[in-house]
Amino acid sequence: MLNVSSAIIAGAISAPPNPTGTGGNEIVDVSGYRYHIFTSGGTFTPSASMTVTVTSCGGGGSGGSNLAGGGGGAEVDVNTSHTISSAQTVTIGTGGSGISINGNPGNQGGTSSFGSLVTSLGGGAGAGQGGNGGTGGSGGGGASITPGNGGAASGSNTFVGGNGYQVGNTYAGGGGGGATANGSNGSNVTGGAGGQGYTLTSINAALTAANFTSFTGMTVIASGGGGGVIDFGNASVRGVGGTGAGSGGQNNSSTNVASASAGVSYGSGSGGGGWTNTSNGNTLDGKSGVVIVSYPL
Repeated sequence: MLNVSSAIIAGAISAPPNPTGTGGNEIVDVSGYRYHIFTSGGTFTPSASMTVTVTSCGGGGSGGSNLAGGGGGAEVDVNTSHTISSAQTVTIGTGGSGISINGNPGNQGGTSSFGSLVTSLGGGAGAGQGGNGGTGGSGGGGASITPGNGGAASGSNTFVGGNGYQVGNTYAGGGGGGATANGSNGSNVTGGAGGQGYTLTSINAALTAANFTSFTGMTVIASGGGGGVIDFGNASVRGVGGTGAGSGGQNNSSTNVASASAGVSYGSGSGGGGWTNTSNGNTLDGKSGVVIVSYPL
């Protein structure tokens, strides 16, 4: 009788190849592993029953308008293991849309998912004039009139937003929470800084721009946006977003110093707006999410 194990070792019978999958916007082999990067919705289809590692990140929240808090970073589910034998629908959460000058809160980011196995919430909305930050993955920053509190966090690798601040003629929104740190409170010196996100190489050392064009210009995902500032005494400066997130708008003595900026890395929030009387009361979009599927070859 043929000893199958011995025959495989001797090379008489080839061992069957590992299962593979299809789907994704970018597929790259690195150091014996295959990676499927989803930056838009699609389907991952396995060739046979297989175990995959999934990292999922929702969309970043947008900052509020007018003396506002920064948008929160998304929930990040890191390196979860799943055995699958059928196709899995992949959904990518959209970034929260920006707000025109009207004092309204921002918008929460959308949810990303891998079938029914992984669900990652979008970042919370930054507060508009006179409100609290929204909940989501990480919380949005609080507004600077009243002032408002930062939003609560929910899910994996999420942190709360910072509180807004107002004393005299200084108005400073709180920063949105990020995947590894709380958003900072606004103060008489600065708008709240956005919480720092999750470093890609901390998820997997292979996840660099050198290996994947999907990560060009990115080193961190799911950071919180900075809070907006107006200071008639010309002292305070806008809140800086975590790496890859937007910074807040800034006005000093009714002069537009800087406009709020958008989230640019996956799952990161945009900055809160400055003053309603100038264009930097507007905010821009948070950044959409990402799903990463990998397995050994």
